[in-house]
Amino acid sequence: MQTPLALTIILLVVPVGFVVLLIVSLQRRRRQASKLFVQGIGYIKILRSLLTYIQQHRGLTTGFINGNSAAKQDIEALEQKIKYTMGDVAAAGEWMRNNVKWSSLVDHWSRLSVLYLQGDADKNFKQHNVLIANLLYLIDDVADVHHLTKVTGDAMDTDWRYLLSIAEYIGQARALGTGVAAKGECSSVLRIQLNHLRNKIASSIDTTWPEQSRTEIHHLLHCIETQLVVDRPSIQAADYFKLATRCIEHVLNQFDRQVDRLEYDRS
Repeated sequence: MQTPLALTIILLVVPVGFVVLLIVSLQRRRRQASKLFVQGIGYIKILRSLLTYIQQHRGLTTGFINGNSAAKQDIEALEQKIKYTMGDVAAAGEWMRNNVKWSSLVDHWSRLSVLYLQGDADKNFKQHNVLIANLLYLIDDVADVHHLTKVTGDAMDTDWRYLLSIAEYIGQARALGTGVAAKGECSSVLRIQLNHLRNKIASSIDTTWPEQSRTEIHHLLHCIETQLVVDRPSIQAADYFKLATRCIEHVLNQFDRQVDRLEYDRS
């Protein structure tokens, strides 16, 4: 018995239609994934700038509280940068504007930005640390939600996030050390904290980093050991802040390169 023409057409059209729908669906998913990825990269780059500014704010305000009154103008200029950058983050997309963690960060910053005027160095330092930790958690969320990893499982998938942790170790050492240098004395508690951070930084140095980066970070570690955690700190607050800042920039340059590579490999 011959198959009726209508049935033959159905048997041909249905599978073809299914394949077409599948192809269209896959293309749509790829476009959505690509759009999500691009948005994520944009978020990461802006948040990286915000992280840098808030870390600098922690260091400068710690120095100011401990006697470096000359930092006041730099602090005020930095607060303007933070204000504008927070506006850029919020304007970057709806996902961020509706994010609870982001809203919490904005609220925390509104209180933290004037906290240093109370003159409590320890409280100022700890509250900056909390805000920065939450900002790093938000960056992790962005990476996960926006699929900012490579399907190869390459170690590079996570290295770029780990670099932010290294920068934060140096950032904390910059803040504490700037305070010590400004005050001209290092308490036993601060010695313990600085030595702990020094060890964290030393164990994080990657032999694949450029020689200049490794040399300058080793210089920072030597400075902490010989000019800060001593009876009479012998480095100026501004000089130490600049040295530590250069070291952070070396680490963040590695971060920027890895994010650029991630973006290039996806394109």
